[in-house]
Amino acid sequence: MRNIYIIPLFLLVFLTFGDQVYSQSLSEPKFSATGSVSTTEIVCALANSPERIAISEYTGPSGFYGTGTKFLLELSDESGVFQDPPLLLQELVLLEPIAASQDLIFEPFEIPSDLRGEAYSLRIRDENSLLERVNDSIPIYFIDTMGDNAISIEGPNSGANNVALCQGTPTTLTAFPDDFPLYTWLLDDEIIPGETENVLQNVTQPGRYTVIFESDSCNEIYGGRNRINIVVFDFNNANVFINEDNGEPISFCPETGNFLTCSINDPAYTYEWFLDGEPIADSNSPTYELPQSNFGGAYTVEVTADSNCSILTNAVEVINIGSDILTQSPPQMILLPTETITLEITTNAPAGSTIRWFENDTLIPGATGLSIDVTNVGAYRAEVLTNDVCRSLLVAMTEVFVAESFLPTVSQVIDCDDNTATLALQELLGITAGGLEIPLTEGQYSFFDFEWFRDGTSLGETDLSITVNGADENASYTIEATFRPTNDFAVAVSDPVMIEFLTDDVEIVSDPPFLPFGGEVTLSVPLSLLYTYEWFVEEGGDFVLIDGETTNMITVSEEGRYRVIITYQECEIEREITVGDEPGVSAVIPNVITPNGSPGFNDNWILPDEFEASNVQVTIYNSDGKLDFEKSGGYNEDWPANSASGASELIYYYIITRNSAVVRKGTITVMR
Repeated sequence: MRNIYIIPLFLLVFLTFGDQVYSQSLSEPKFSATGSVSTTEIVCALANSPERIAISEYTGPSGFYGTGTKFLLELSDESGVFQDPPLLLQELVLLEPIAASQDLIFEPFEIPSDLRGEAYSLRIRDENSLLERVNDSIPIYFIDTMGDNAISIEGPNSGANNVALCQGTPTTLTAFPDDFPLYTWLLDDEIIPGETENVLQNVTQPGRYTVIFESDSCNEIYGGRNRINIVVFDFNNANVFINEDNGEPISFCPETGNFLTCSINDPAYTYEWFLDGEPIADSNSPTYELPQSNFGGAYTVEVTADSNCSILTNAVEVINIGSDILTQSPPQMILLPTETITLEITTNAPAGSTIRWFENDTLIPGATGLSIDVTNVGAYRAEVLTNDVCRSLLVAMTEVFVAESFLPTVSQVIDCDDNTATLALQELLGITAGGLEIPLTEGQYSFFDFEWFRDGTSLGETDLSITVNGADENASYTIEATFRPTNDFAVAVSDPVMIEFLTDDVEIVSDPPFLPFGGEVTLSVPLSLLYTYEWFVEEGGDFVLIDGETTNMITVSEEGRYRVIITYQECEIEREITVGDEPGVSAVIPNVITPNGSPGFNDNWILPDEFEASNVQVTIYNSDGKLDFEKSGGYNEDWPANSASGASELIYYYIITRNSAVVRKGTITVMR
């Protein structure tokens, strides 16, 4: 009988405990704007107001959760699925035991900037997952309208304020960011049917283009802040001009703050200013500040959108109604040991103008002429107070340094036809303690002895230039400069210059020699770090550049005609090859014939079959530059049988053109 009473008592205790456990609950978590307790089922965040709080209500016995209990606020992906691990938005730690009815308010947190969708789920749970609650199907969008990731439309020039249509070539507009579920494009406020991606291609019509970053539930709340505009204009017909142009010459006194400005002001474009047709260095800006002196002349500015799209403005005549400092010493100079250097200016300031010289801002007594002699380092300044209508103060500055070491630099000029290179001392730089590199004047070269070296061995050449021919290529050349008056400096050695000529015997090699079924071949030409390479494939009768292929080899899997252009400084050669199911042969031009050799062997100058085409012209000159042979409409072993000189000379020069464009040129040696 005792056991009968025990069991109901146990059940009563269990049921009472179970009722206590399962009576706890959390309400659906909801978002709220910071500073408000009004909750919402939608989040339309902006970059300038990205913060939200979240609220959920706990109901149940007080003290069920003790001090230090942590609650987690988590967000699903855009389809409502909680990943592992889920995205944690915020944590809440109880500072005292929970009350019987208590709002759990999560401190402000930022909405992630990549949220775009209608079906997010928001979950609250305690850290042990005894209780949790999910709020489903919450629209959340984030739009940045002002920061680094602001919504934008861009054309080919990133960051441009507008987009240029160049010579009728279609352009592409791209909307950023690219992760919105849907985009709507408009032209002059009219919807463009069928365009719902972030990229709008084949744009050919000028006008104002708009993209709407569709945000469904947030569209009305954003109130137009989820759209952006950009203007597309016909660049070639644009009215580009210098703003100051009023049809008359512009007069300025020599003062700072005299500017010319271009009517197109967009940092994404390239600007180059010209004075009397000569480019002005470092003038890539829509605004050009005139120098203090020597600024008179005709100014133009060329605005470039891309390689096929540029406009040159009409010229504006600028007149200096004052005076100029016509010439002056370089702004930085090196003072060599034992040397006295002369700083000088010339000016067209009229009689009655005054000249003063300063050293480190201190007036040099008695220095009122056009030059001063300097034996100390420092900052020197010449001031000319002009006695003209402008009464301008013209200034010429030169800072004088001493060098800790020297560095010669070498220039090279390649003669592509003769396969020779001229190496010359380009500059002799003085290196200061602060690391400045200041060119010495040519007059200061007399303080040095120079000597040329090839692969570290002296050539015995002490002039400022040498000539290198093909026999001496693939070598490293340097020039050494030794300061003669004292032993204060180590011998200065230039960086090595490599010479590697681009010769006519280059050909394309195919490996394997033909295209296997379903396979590929590698086309290659000789490798040199000095060469640049461009590969093309024939499409519709024209050769089209293959993007990204800039090395000496390319792997192809399609039959067809391929071309490579190899460039070395100003020299360029072009080779072609046909890839097919038979071995491809690169177009190699013979450079030697032997009419008096074995009969019937190498008597004629024979070209590859591709030069028999009707659009090919072959021209041959003798060593004096006189025309020896010319054939249009294709070549077929026509020379030397039709040589004007009877091929009696040793060397001839040939030029092969296709569609009036030079494709090959070189020499022919006649061995008799």
